[in-house]
Amino acid sequence: MASNEPHNLLEWQLRCVLNRASLLQYYESFIKHGECDVLQLSKAEDRKFKDVMEKVGMAKQSLHVRRFKSTLLQWAKDPGKNKHVPSYIKKSDDSTMSPPQRSLKPGTVSFSTTKKSSEVPQLKKSIQEIKTKEKEELTSYKSEKKTAHPKEDTPQKYTQSVIKDQEHHGLTGYYDELLDNTVLDKMVLDNLISRCILMIEDREEIVKPTTQRERNKVLLDILTERPYPTFHLFKDVLLESDPNNSCVQEIVKRMMSTESRDEHINWQGHEIGE
Repeated sequence: MASNEPHNLLEWQLRCVLNRASLLQYYESFIKHGECDVLQLSKAEDRKFKDVMEKVGMAKQSLHVRRFKSTLLQWAKDPGKNKHVPSYIKKSDDSTMSPPQRSLKPGTVSFSTTKKSSEVPQLKKSIQEIKTKEKEELTSYKSEKKTAHPKEDTPQKYTQSVIKDQEHHGLTGYYDELLDNTVLDKMVLDNLISRCILMIEDREEIVKPTTQRERNKVLLDILTERPYPTFHLFKDVLLESDPNNSCVQEIVKRMMSTESRDEHINWQGHEIGE
């Protein structure tokens, strides 16, 4: 396994958050300074959060800090954030965890490197409790979505959800152009999956339709339904995936202008709030 690949659950979660924020260049710095627990960081006070940003070298890039914090908070609220943990992480999490992280697990027993690690009953019980709790949270989240508008029929509710999310993610101004002038189910799809923005399971749904426009629509609708920002991530992937298509590059150029304007407006609002 490559040295920059995650070796345990905490490192995998960190990598997913940084991927979603397009800030993967800070991954090694987080690992080096032992700041892998992004769930704990999402609950940290401002002083602690700023200290971590200083340690990993992100503090001087205010736009990076705001993007990271926004993505982190959205990720922490996502009840399905650990739904697609790779199998090798699940199998090796307890045996390959680095010493400082292993010490955080109550009841874990360390052995010589020449012997196989042994799971103690208390650790098994803790893992099972965590999985049960996450499953309950996911079930509760789905129930809330179903009961929010019980009298609406499914097509109407789905359409309203898509429109709302398109506005939230900034894609509403480019939706029709992306449907008709791009090929999103090939290189773009592969890059979105490699960055943890889409999952392998999403590919099966995206490639089902028979026309390019329908496949593009499925992909865009999945993106806008994500409970975390995807606009700037999708823009970056689109830029990298089809650099020779002048029509696509023109759309990306306008998307970059929209992103810069929105970040400026958000920053002004932040300053006024302070």
